Amino acid sequence: MSTFGRFLLNEILPGTHGVATALDKKGITNKLTQLAREDRAQYVDTVSRLKRLGDEISTLEGVSVGLDDIAPDYKTRDPIMREAIAGMKKARTKDEREAVIIKAQDKIMAHTKGHAGSMTQMALTGARGNIPQLMKIVASPVAAADAKGQLDPFLITRAYSQGLTPGQYWVTGNEARINTVKSTTSVSEPGDIAKVFVNTLYPFTVTEKDCGTHNGIDVPSGDSSALGRYLARDTGGHPRNTLITKALLGALKTKHPKIHVRSPMTCDMGAGVCSKCQGLDENLSPHAVGVNVGVRAAQALSEPLTQMTLSAKHGVRILKAGAPKLEGIAGVRQLLEVPQSFMHKAALAQHHGTVTKVEAAPHGGTYIFVDKTQHYVGPGLAPKVHAGAKVEAGDVLSEGIPKPDEVVKFKGIGRGRTYLVDVLTDAYKGGGVSLDRRHLELLARANIGHVKLLDSHGSLLKGDVIPYAQYRKVLTEDTHRLQTQNAVGHILAADHGDHTIGTEITPTVADALRKQGLTHLTVAKDPPHAEFIVKPVTRTPLLDPDWLARLSHRYLKDSVLKGAQFGQTSDIHSTHPVPAYAHGAEFGDGFQGRY
Repeated sequence: MSTFGRFLLNEILPGTHGVATALDKKGITNKLTQLAREDRAQYVDTVSRLKRLGDEISTLEGVSVGLDDIAPDYKTRDPIMREAIAGMKKARTKDEREAVIIKAQDKIMAHTKGHAGSMTQMALTGARGNIPQLMKIVASPVAAADAKGQLDPFLITRAYSQGLTPGQYWVTGNEARINTVKSTTSVSEPGDIAKVFVNTLYPFTVTEKDCGTHNGIDVPSGDSSALGRYLARDTGGHPRNTLITKALLGALKTKHPKIHVRSPMTCDMGAGVCSKCQGLDENLSPHAVGVNVGVRAAQALSEPLTQMTLSAKHGVRILKAGAPKLEGIAGVRQLLEVPQSFMHKAALAQHHGTVTKVEAAPHGGTYIFVDKTQHYVGPGLAPKVHAGAKVEAGDVLSEGIPKPDEVVKFKGIGRGRTYLVDVLTDAYKGGGVSLDRRHLELLARANIGHVKLLDSHGSLLKGDVIPYAQYRKVLTEDTHRLQTQNAVGHILAADHGDHTIGTEITPTVADALRKQGLTHLTVAKDPPHAEFIVKPVTRTPLLDPDWLARLSHRYLKDSVLKGAQFGQTSDIHSTHPVPAYAHGAEFGDGFQGRY
């Protein structure tokens, strides 16, 4: 049976986009986004009709809010609070008190969703507010954050509409002050990140129609992020470079759970990106040569950050069991700025070896020894390995969040980029934002793309930091083929998915490539000893060897002095627009359709 509201929506929503179950704001946004990707003209018509329907309904059936909407339901709430109070009296440690609060918050959250009134309906649908906000008003915040933003294990038993006791009011004061600061910085912080994104992604202009690569990334065939891309290899009878549509995904889904698709991360262009790897634009057309997709990606990534900051201000800290996550704008910043004090940092093996022992650290946490090397795991993060386990450099030893620069250092550029895209996707989703992954793939390519030489090699000197594209060229100049089982310990000189050029071939890598049917691998004969590096995103633009391009960012005096000291030059016809703007050079098509 369909409700009258669903009937009205299905009168407007076309075909398979119809509504069969309850639909909230996020659900209808997802449906409209999908429709926009499939048929832009129909999307415009549908949105216009939905707006007219919304205007009509809001005029005829306006929603009003009265005191009854915020009155606590004492009969249902109070038993939950009595149970929590009893639990807090029995608790002897901070962990035990937090466990009581987690349980109480879950119950109070469920109780709030059943609260009678128009405010509940608005929060459930996403039309106005959210359930955590409503929970504070009509039931109880249960707990608040302390001055450091961590949960204060003090039980709050009353609702805001009921009025807090003096002690409960005092406890919530820290969170209130934190939220006031967040309100003040809600525009300045995202604005700062937006400038950094633009300066980092400036050079990513579409420079050619097709770079010719046969490499790509694996995407689940049921994932809508594959739409608008091109197949990177022949799949299911469909040749390489076939455009991926909804119909094609449906045809491949049963026999191919994952498909290999073109991606900006694996594009072979040394400068910029090709149209084929970038995929279709918002108008479902190939990107033209000369389009700066980097700046578009920077705008798409930065615009949601203001709302994420405001959402964090209006939210409520809810502790959940399980692995820690980095969410919202704080998570995005930490993942891109890779600070030394990385929150919830997982321990990664520093070298290949065997776990010799796992023991408690005297000051809290755990020590994990790989051979004789000690790895520290912070409190609250359990070890994931045991004595006797064989590990490779970069393997995760504990719960927590692997630090992106460490993943890149040990696992290589390709695996590091894939990891960064995955965790950034989760961080944005944690802030209520769903993004086209290609924007994040461009950012990962821009931010993870430099190599530090640990010894001299030809004209390259020890200590030089060079672009990854230059390092790839060095490795592919002198290669030979080895059987996959004999390639362990060598350096890849050909791309295979996210096992990219420069990756060390460990037993795990060799086994993964063997499962792909690769019996032989191309390896570098005499590769320079080098280290993959990741700088904070605020410093990445300063790694550009073009001194004039660096002047679009920060530390202008240092950039000029470094340029003069090392005799650096500037290419006014590069993909970075600033040198061309500064010199007054022309933009446009280059030789044989190139930028």
